[in-house]
Parts: sequence; structure tokens; C-alpha cells
Amino acid sequence: MTKTEKKAILGIIVMTLVWGGTFPLIKILLNYISPAILLMYRFFFSALLAIPFFIKKFRKNKKNLLKIIILGIILYIAYLTQTIGLEYTTSSKSAFITGLYIIFTPIFALFFIREKLTRKLGISLIFAITGLALLANISLKSFNLNFGDFITIISAITFSLQIVLTNIYAQETDIIFIAATQMIVMFLVGLPFNGNFLQISLSPLILLSLIFLGSFAGFIAILAETYSLKYLDPDRAVILFTLEPIFAGIFSFILLHERLSKGGILGVFLLLVAMCLAATSKVKKATEHIVTE
Repeated sequence: MTKTEKKAILGIIVMTLVWGGTFPLIKILLNYISPAILLMYRFFFSALLAIPFFIKKFRKNKKNLLKIIILGIILYIAYLTQTIGLEYTTSSKSAFITGLYIIFTPIFALFFIREKLTRKLGISLIFAITGLALLANISLKSFNLNFGDFITIISAITFSLQIVLTNIYAQETDIIFIAATQMIVMFLVGLPFNGNFLQISLSPLILLSLIFLGSFAGFIAILAETYSLKYLDPDRAVILFTLEPIFAGIFSFILLHERLSKGGILGVFLLLVAMCLAATSKVKKATEHIVTE
């Protein structure tokens, strides 16, 4: 494992720690504000932070602007469906369903970049899915999908597509430009529907939470993701992303008092095994990227 790969893995650890904490935080915030307003404030603060970097990097990367705009729209859909879904399902279940991007990502990777799943990664994928189910206390006998769960599945699919396309575009475009553009695009996409969001009165604590979501859990986390996906293949990176539901479970216990069962503890162990396998795996690529200029 190279030093660059180690840095990329460290970036994923930091990113998933921050994102894991957003599940219970957003669940709490939805008791006070709507999903649309929450997202508008989140993307507003993300865009404010991103604009200077976008201006600085625009000239050298403008030829790929349309690609990154599409990437930003995909990410907006992912965040919107995840946030709406959280209104109707539990924090831990949302984290589990969102974590199903570990299934969809290899499918998109095979289609776009002809990335074949190795036996070692396949085994780690099985461990990861089983671990996610145990962590979220999911039982096949009693597993029921409500409206929020179906909406969250859409989120998992769009996150998967965003992960694979980020891996592709990061090879040819500055990663800071990619992250900054996505933040600005997400804000602009939602603005026509919620143009009066700044007129809504918020308590200082809610406002501080939204600033955190927009900065550390927004632009900075997406920048860490983009850096990691530049140097790690999607199939391997996405299994490392399963740290997110582990952290979500920890923060859900602290903030929402959602207890971790014995099965959940076993699930954490299986996820850690899956991540160790993924971190030491290599992938097979049959051809170069399909997505071209």
C-alpha cells in the first residue's frame, strides 16, 4: 500500500466519522425544520465556503464544467432523498439502507469503467452487507419497507453513481474544483423552490448545526471523498465507506439513545473485517473508462 493510498484511506475515515454523525443530527433537526429548508441552509453554507475555490480553479478546469454540474445534480438528489427518507424511518435504518451503495457501486463501476470484482472484494462485500444488517438490527422475517425506506434506496443508488463518476472525473479535473462546483450546484438547484429560506427564524443552536452540516459535513467532507476516490478504486473505497454506519450507530446511541444489540456488535466486527479485506485488495480492469471527453 502506497503512502498516497494510506492518505486516501485516512481521508475516508475522517469523512465517514463526520457523515456518521449527521444521521442523528439531521433526525433531530427535522423536528424543527423541513427537509427542504434544512438542505437549503446546508448547501448555502457549503456554497459560501466553496465559491472562492471555484473562482480560483475555474479557468484551468472550465472544459469539464458540464460534467461536474451533472455530478452536483446527482449528489443533490442523493442528499434530498436521504433527508426526506429520514423523516419516515429511524436513523440507524436510514444508515443501513444508505449503506447499500456498496451493492450498487460495483454495478456502476462494471458498467462505466469495466472494473471487475475480485474474489477478495466479493467476500468483503458479503461481510459488509451482513454487518450492515446486523448493525441496523435488520431481520429478514420482520423487515418492512415504508415510504421513507424506498426514498432512501433512491439515495443509495444516486450516491453509488456519484462515487463512480467522481472516481472517473477526478483523474482529469482538479479535486478542489470538483468539490466546490458540486456545492454551488446543489445550492442553485434548490434555490428556485426555497428562495425565501433566509427569512425563516432559527435558534442559534440550529443555525450552528446547519453551519456544521454545510462546512465540515459538506464541502470539506466532499473534498475528502473526492481526494480519496482519485487514488482508490470505487469498489474498494465503497467498502471502506461502511465506517459511516458504524459511526452513525455510535452517534445515534449518544444523541438518540438507540442501543447497539449483541448482533450490532457482531455487525461492527464483520464490517471491520470487510474493511481490512478491502483495504488490502486490488481490482481488475478489463478496459479503460467508458466515460470520455
